[in-house]
Amino acid sequence: MSAATPIDVRDMKIVHETFRRAYDQTAGLVRANPTPSAQRVTFLADHCDFALGMLHTHHESEDELLYPLLAERVPDQLAMVERIEAQHQEVTGAIDAAAAACREWRTTPSHETGEALAAALEELNRVLQPHLDDEEGQIVPLAAVTVTQEEWRSMGEHSRSMIPKDRMAVAFGMLLEPLDDDDRRYMKAELPRPVRLLFPILIQRPWNGYKEQLLHGT
Repeated sequence: MSAATPIDVRDMKIVHETFRRAYDQTAGLVRANPTPSAQRVTFLADHCDFALGMLHTHHESEDELLYPLLAERVPDQLAMVERIEAQHQEVTGAIDAAAAACREWRTTPSHETGEALAAALEELNRVLQPHLDDEEGQIVPLAAVTVTQEEWRSMGEHSRSMIPKDRMAVAFGMLLEPLDDDDRRYMKAELPRPVRLLFPILIQRPWNGYKEQLLHGT
């Protein structure tokens, strides 16, 4: 089964940009001061856990809603689809290792536990980057001519449904931060109209405060 014309899959690369930068950035923030105040440790550990959770949810959405459709509808590409989907297992192992290191740093912050967390985040990034490349180069183009726009959109809806309401501004701020103006407009257009109208208050203002604390908090 193939779509008559390619669907719009632009958002996948945009979402991937969040993951491409989040873990090295967090590693750098931890290394900059591995034994800060208890408040700073809690803030950064919460941020780390949230960023790891976003990736886990993203892959869960793909595992449930994308890869089974590709396996069913393009059996001639099954080996490639299964190979790239199997990379999720390695990424999950790296996520779990980083989460465990974050728990240790949260409870016992020190140069040693901070370095262990930073190294675990960098290892996650090392494992993740080739997987994102493979998805963008092979899975996404195949999906564009294999699934419907509604099926594709359901992945994003699933991922958003797993984000706590009080973290939506952080999630969308992280998503928009590295984008150019055109991609920002594109992603903002996906928001419900009331949220778009109140974007400066509901999203931008809380994200600006969060980003300031993330990058410059002590």
